[in-house]
Amino acid sequence: MKQIFLFLSVVSLLACGNQTAKSDQYLTLSVTDFADKMKSEPGILLDVRTIEEYQDGFIAGAQQYDYYETASFKAALNGMDKDKTYYIYCRSGGRSGTTLDMMQQMGFKKVYNLDGGMLAWRRANQAVVKP
Repeated sequence: MKQIFLFLSVVSLLACGNQTAKSDQYLTLSVTDFADKMKSEPGILLDVRTIEEYQDGFIAGAQQYDYYETASFKAALNGMDKDKTYYIYCRSGGRSGTTLDMMQQMGFKKVYNLDGGMLAWRRANQAVVKP
């Protein structure tokens, strides 16, 4: 009886784990992996910080959409081509992580998030553009 209970417990845990795992189409990537992925698989780069944060420096080619402007932010996402590849980042990874989840739920095919956001990008001495 104990073996059956243990078996069912393990199967249950594995099944639940698979439901919440993100596929390789929705990932949070390290700075190095994010930069490499953008080079090997071009896509659209989204900066989801405020305009003030954006003006302090951004990754070359990034389009700025303020996460905190909820209505216009969601409208902008709704207007984007869900079949394209997207790269997203914010200041430290919180807003872009939430955006990754939103975009996955909205049916976007490939979305990659920068782990640690611009703080990590700068710490890694990656190029930053100032307007």
